Amino acid sequence: MTALGTLAAGAALAALGRLRRSVALAITAGAATVLVVGGGPASASCVMPPSLDDAVATADAAFVGTVTALANEGRWATVAVEEVWSGPSLPAVVEVRGGPAGGATSVDRQYEPRTRYLFVTSIAEGRLQDSSCSSTTVWTAELASLRPATARPPAGAPPEAHAGAGPDAAPVAVAVGLAAVAGVVVFGGARALRRRSA
Repeated sequence: MTALGTLAAGAALAALGRLRRSVALAITAGAATVLVVGGGPASASCVMPPSLDDAVATADAAFVGTVTALANEGRWATVAVEEVWSGPSLPAVVEVRGGPAGGATSVDRQYEPRTRYLFVTSIAEGRLQDSSCSSTTVWTAELASLRPATARPPAGAPPEAHAGAGPDAAPVAVAVGLAAVAGVVVFGGARALRRRSA
């Protein structure tokens, strides 16, 4: 081996040694962080999720619904489905499992009763599965902007009740209905007053 080859081999070995020490330090620092910050069974270890609109588009099933009942220490939710955003047709009522039966895991999701969510779930063994690592989120009005054009009512819901509707359409429909009733009352009252004065 030439002097230049020996020098290059030595430099490569030195660089490899530095790389090994750096990796060992990174692993040690990462382990210490886990122990200090999140050690214990309740902490989750999640990969950075995609953007919410990408998560909805690629989910096994994404839908808007309200939790009507809880089981398994709040990890299993009975959900009244309002609108299916992606995935297969869903019935009007589904069960979403945010953890296994029995013991807890580090990525269990717990739900709040009577709370509306945008569920972004997977389907495993014929069940809707969720976790604290998914993109499932409590519903806010801002989420309506993510509503895909292909959103549809759950199976069995009358399609005419859903035409042009979204999760926030119900309050608008109620307001329009109240305005119509108020118009009838005002118009009828004015007409009755004219009859009395005549």
